[in-house]
Amino acid sequence: MSSREDWEIEQEKRKMIQDQMVTEMKKNKFIEEIKSGLGECMMNEPNKIVKKLTFWQKIKKMFSNG
Repeated sequence: MSSREDWEIEQEKRKMIQDQMVTEMKKNKFIEEIKSGLGECMMNEPNKIVKKLTFWQKIKKMFSNG
């Protein structure tokens, strides 16, 4: 292999290791947030599906409140 190919391979390995480290840090941060009370908040207030208003619904709402 040429030195250029070796360098590229080494750079890709470093990127993979960096991605793994970032993922591990994000995972640990999320776990800490859950432990510190975010989990309780999520159980008490689950995500609600919000329907987007159509163009006509927006117009109706605008004129009915005006």
